[in-house]
Amino acid sequence: WYQRRVREAVVSTQSTGYRGSFDAFIKVFKSEGILGFYRGFPIFALGVLFGQVYITTYEYAKHRCNHLNVVMQGLLPGAVASIAGQTLSVPADVITQRLQILGMVRQKDNMTSSKYGAPVTAKPPDQSLLGICRKIMVKDGLSGFYRGYLVSLMSNVPTSGIWWATYNCLLSHSGRYVASDSQGHHKMPVQAVSGVMSGVISAVATNPLDIIRTRIQVGGSRSVVYVTRKLWAEDGMGLFVKGLSARALSMSTSSFLIILGYETVKRLSLRQGASSGGGASSAVQYN
Repeated sequence: WYQRRVREAVVSTQSTGYRGSFDAFIKVFKSEGILGFYRGFPIFALGVLFGQVYITTYEYAKHRCNHLNVVMQGLLPGAVASIAGQTLSVPADVITQRLQILGMVRQKDNMTSSKYGAPVTAKPPDQSLLGICRKIMVKDGLSGFYRGYLVSLMSNVPTSGIWWATYNCLLSHSGRYVASDSQGHHKMPVQAVSGVMSGVISAVATNPLDIIRTRIQVGGSRSVVYVTRKLWAEDGMGLFVKGLSARALSMSTSSFLIILGYETVKRLSLRQGASSGGGASSAVQYN
């Protein structure tokens, strides 16, 4: 799903062209098979490590903001955590997207070779992971790995803040209609549904920012104003929905899985705290 979203986001810079999520799915599968959906995945998977930094920062910031209202308890810590996470994840994001765009170029070459009966050439050395890193370093230096860092913050900081603010609000309101469990915690199905809804809402609210970020990071102009004007000229109102279905599906699915893991670990931590004599204070901090 991540592969489809990135490819849709940069379609206007490529001549292969995708007409929506389903068309992208079919063309990627025909050209590269099932492995095409995981191109660049090993680098993207480093997000598991970066996620630890993210969630630790969030929990600390939330503790410092516990005197604020329920919206700000999610918005501010979510934004701060995103800044910490993006500082580590942007280089991996840049490399992943370069790998995926090269996959689109290879698809074009394969289609051209098939059409004219020409043999398909082997992958050039600079299309390897090491080759891409070397090319970025030679062309732009260390700053090349942080291409689009500021615009990445512009996209992901609001997304993270909106996600946690929405999640907190949904849990707060659901408590009025759905009874808590025997320990006074929100039930896991309620938390999972709230996570999915938060993912969809934050995806819709910040989709144009994500499109701009992706275009800059894969080699477009570094000017946010220029890229925004160009995208508006190309897509108009379509900018708000370009790649939205894949992004909403990706975020809702990941939100569901993340919340299951996050809340499960939190429950286990509180249970251990209770067994060691800290149950009362832990239960108060849980939401």
